[in-house]
Amino acid sequence: MAVTNLSEQNERHFEASIHSISKTKIIFIVALFILSLSSFVLQTEFTSQAYKLRFSEPILLLTVTHGSWWILWPIQAIFVSLARTFYGRAGYKKKSAKVANVPGATAQYQRLSSNSGLLEEAPEVEVQTIPLQKVGTWSYFKKCIVKQFHNVYHTAILIYEANVHDNTSTTSLNQVIERNVHISGSASISACIYDFVRTPAIRYIAQRALLITVVLTVAGFTWYGAMSMTYAADVTAIYNCSAFTAYAFAIPILREKFSWLKISSVAIALAGVFVVAYSSSEDGQVEKKDDAGKDPYPYRFWGNVIIFFGAILYGLYEVLYKKFLCVPEHLAKIITPRRQSTFSNFVMSLMGAFTLLILITLIIVLEVFHIHKFNFFDYGENTHRIWTYIAVSIFGNLMFSASFLSLMALTGPVLSSVSALTTIFVVGVVEWLIYGNALDFQQIVGDFLVIVGFVALTIASWKEISEGNEDDDVEAVSTYSLPMSTDGTR
Repeated sequence: MAVTNLSEQNERHFEASIHSISKTKIIFIVALFILSLSSFVLQTEFTSQAYKLRFSEPILLLTVTHGSWWILWPIQAIFVSLARTFYGRAGYKKKSAKVANVPGATAQYQRLSSNSGLLEEAPEVEVQTIPLQKVGTWSYFKKCIVKQFHNVYHTAILIYEANVHDNTSTTSLNQVIERNVHISGSASISACIYDFVRTPAIRYIAQRALLITVVLTVAGFTWYGAMSMTYAADVTAIYNCSAFTAYAFAIPILREKFSWLKISSVAIALAGVFVVAYSSSEDGQVEKKDDAGKDPYPYRFWGNVIIFFGAILYGLYEVLYKKFLCVPEHLAKIITPRRQSTFSNFVMSLMGAFTLLILITLIIVLEVFHIHKFNFFDYGENTHRIWTYIAVSIFGNLMFSASFLSLMALTGPVLSSVSALTTIFVVGVVEWLIYGNALDFQQIVGDFLVIVGFVALTIASWKEISEGNEDDDVEAVSTYSLPMSTDGTR
């Protein structure tokens, strides 16, 4: 495939395209925001029901929820491949029927071309001919699976080149992909995976995912530890300060410009969180003594210190994820939302696998050395109900985490953090409608402040939300065209 440079005309077209409003990106962000809100409510309510039935294993709950992330990308790859096999084969056969009805008739498969200015139209297009009788459904499906690995790998190359080799080029991306290690394009899924995991780009992504998983897991432990040492209101309010810490880390790590409008928006939203957290007397400061006249949380100060440390770690986790595991800023407006979300799902699966490895090891150590005896299924007649609630909670967490990470990839850690704060308002409304929990004046004021802060931050971040490209440019510059042959060739 010939590689060409951009002409001045294409350069101007390219600049205009990446600074245009992307309706697709806006739709993706709105859909992800709605999904994150609804799934968080689902997770919160069903987890709460499990705890009301005296489920008491937070480490186990963290293991099965975050550990379930590993399944997301494999499920996506399989379903996308099945859909492409069904619709692709149907379209392929329809087009093939138009080829001459003679023995040995062939269909043509062309490399994709660019229509967004990344590449000039080549004078000649590479065409491969494949005998129709050699194209089988199973082979087609395996090729679609292999293509999913190629799609992820090409995105990983761009991230690897930007972070390791400081490559900030926005043109001739096929050259960037071409000079990296090639992975198998045959119909053998095992051969593709074998090459895939050995590439420098994927090893880089896996190493960073492991580091970020450790940060996230420690941050999660601080929440569970603090919950036993201090008031739930303290935990809620302090932990959500991660929106501030994310902004603080984003300035030096992501080189984000300081904005008074953004910092004010975050401050307003956090003020709303504190108002909501302390609006209930049973969790706030009105009731400080238990029935025996003793302070139920004698280690409240240390609990607050622990959860403050967790808020710092959670903000750091969000910024590190954006820095090392998302499409770099100079390409964020070129790579489509679909591809960025797909890659975030792949990263999420890696993090889920690492979470399982870390936490299962921890559980085994605690059990073997009799440090803690985990109660898996000994909850009497409530055992089935508890695990049913947990199963729904796992599903809710999977959807929330997938939408949140995709939202962070498409926007940034600060906006994503503040958008997550709006779940406080949604959960309050849901519990008012379903359980009849009254919304007092303080809570309404707090919810209003959260919404005001979120709207203000959205306005301040509109440029990064709306700008983007509608075309799938990585697909267009892919150096691999995967013909549907069964002989193992490309």
